[in-house]
Amino acid sequence: MTQILSSPNAPDSEIHDSIGQLYKVFTKYPSNPKMDGSPYFQEEITQWNRLVAAKPLRELSVDDLQVYYFKAMTTWGEVNDFKHFLPRIFELLAELPVDFDEWVTLSKLNYGHYQDWPDNEKSAVNRFLLVLWQKLLVEESDIVDAYFEGYFPAIANVYPDFGQMLDCWLIADNPQNSRRLAEFICRNEKKILKKQLLPGYEDMPYQGQLFFQWLRSPVVLNKLKQTVPSASYPYLAMELLPVIQQLQQPL
Repeated sequence: MTQILSSPNAPDSEIHDSIGQLYKVFTKYPSNPKMDGSPYFQEEITQWNRLVAAKPLRELSVDDLQVYYFKAMTTWGEVNDFKHFLPRIFELLAELPVDFDEWVTLSKLNYGHYQDWPDNEKSAVNRFLLVLWQKLLVEESDIVDAYFEGYFPAIANVYPDFGQMLDCWLIADNPQNSRRLAEFICRNEKKILKKQLLPGYEDMPYQGQLFFQWLRSPVVLNKLKQTVPSASYPYLAMELLPVIQQLQQPL
């Protein structure tokens, strides 16, 4: 399993290295200019194939891949085709683009049964996922603030060790990750506290139960109590107080 980073400055270089590893591991999967598609898209498939084959992989943009990432494997191409594009799609995803839906993008891994892929491919994917998660925890950015609520469950839906993700949250001891934790709970209070579900496009009961128990631990409760509100969420402390009280109640 990928090692948790202890340095708050490590994710930038680790993201770069993990993407390089993806390109290296998946380079054996060539471009397929004749990918099959659903019969419903037979009129468009030739043009789509031409678009994604028109440039070298590393030069494809979000616009170039906007149709493919959404339809990959479900209605366009097969698993090996997805593996060809995976390094570039994930490289773009790490930039938090507006036009890539993080849940759809990452859930392609589950659709393609990536846990059954060769070990070196799984390891490269898992390394990227964990480093991306750590970047989201430590980076001081309005963009991360805006997209954190979507990226957290999207990564949790595919990363094989949810407990390790939570460990990262404690190790990354900085104001922004404490605030993002508090905001995520307050915005999803009913599902997290009442139903013990981790919210996403599809609610996750297993991760939700682990998350709920983790939130009740003294170290996490102390983290929440020390949360400093942001200008975009000035009433956070007021909303957080009853949440902390609920978490402290006996089951």
